[in-house]
Amino acid sequence: MHTISNSAPTLRPINYVNLSILGFGLAAITTSLGQIILPMRVLDIAPEALKNTYLGILTFVGMATAMLVQPVMGYLSDRTKLSWGRRKPFIIVGSVLAIPCMIGIGLSGNYIWLVITTALVQMSANLAQSPYDAIVKDQVPQNLRGKVVSTRAVAGAGGAVTFVLLTGLLMDQHKVTVHDIWLWLAVSLPMGALVGCMIWTAVTLKDNQTGFTYSRSESEIRRHDSHPQFPWLLAAGFFFMVAGGILQTYTLFFLKDVVNLENPGAALGILAVVVGITILLCLMPAGILADRIGRRPLLIFSAIIGSSGTILFFFASNLIHVILIGIPLGIAVGIFMTAGRAMITDMVSTKWPAFQMGIANLVLLGGLATAKLGGIAIDALNRHGDNLGYHVLVGICAISFLIGAVLICTIKNENAQTVHRFKSEL
Repeated sequence: MHTISNSAPTLRPINYVNLSILGFGLAAITTSLGQIILPMRVLDIAPEALKNTYLGILTFVGMATAMLVQPVMGYLSDRTKLSWGRRKPFIIVGSVLAIPCMIGIGLSGNYIWLVITTALVQMSANLAQSPYDAIVKDQVPQNLRGKVVSTRAVAGAGGAVTFVLLTGLLMDQHKVTVHDIWLWLAVSLPMGALVGCMIWTAVTLKDNQTGFTYSRSESEIRRHDSHPQFPWLLAAGFFFMVAGGILQTYTLFFLKDVVNLENPGAALGILAVVVGITILLCLMPAGILADRIGRRPLLIFSAIIGSSGTILFFFASNLIHVILIGIPLGIAVGIFMTAGRAMITDMVSTKWPAFQMGIANLVLLGGLATAKLGGIAIDALNRHGDNLGYHVLVGICAISFLIGAVLICTIKNENAQTVHRFKSEL
């Protein structure tokens, strides 16, 4: 039986670690795989003239697998009624299954086998993802979800950066077409990180409906279905991801062909560092603000500053301009990663949180996948004007941010309890 209380529940620092550490392991394995291990394995297997095609197909298969698996596993997790919980089984099984799948990637001697094992790794990792996402809805009171989400984002960023660096250093020593010790170390380290984080989570997670004792808000008690405006939030998230996907995918070519930088790869690397540092600096403050003033105003601000930062690309003419552009883009992404995820968590059903988190992730990945099609438009439009395709795509990116802001503006009463509590404290 749920009770209504005006008291403000709290979490200890160790609770934040327990709720977030699996994100470190999941990011370690998926990011190092996508950015380092798979491209190097493609070089081992693919003909030189087809390496980009092979990698593109491989990446698409992995993304499609993630999109399909997450809602299915979320649905099954929500319906699971085992004595040891409804989230733990999927987290444990997914992490354990990743071990032979990662070994399979190391053993792959032909492209078909590499595609199959890549899909299996994505299936295993995403078997755990939706149940892991739903834990916040299960166990964290609404007024603390922003901070928990920001902690998870920091953990994920830490796992991604750490293991991209480690696997990159190891694979630099790897000799193409040879199954050497460097390849196996690169495969084993992120695999070990995921298993270690899984064990920590399985031991510390109190996997019942509400692992922490807290009083749900009256609106949450009465609402077992998702928020009626949840589809509008997903639509906004889709456009945010379209914009982010365009920037992530085509910035290198834009810097080379439009800005005419001599070393676009180095410039992109510096831009990525600036964006990454800005994101990390924004995560915790954005999470705290999201809990205090609500998610919606932060998301609207994020969209506006993201659109403004994108428009600045039209005026970039040197490396300094590019570096400065990274600051508003980092702020926009950092806020979206916290306030957006917290708002999604607030709005999903209390009865089917993992399933609806899976649907949300499917929509967000769909936005990212849609952005990948922009390359076709760039090449087609460039044939009709000097760099016309790039300028049109940057414009689409800026407009996508603003469409997201408009859709967020249509959502009412997204976090009434948190806003009311904040006003009462003033």
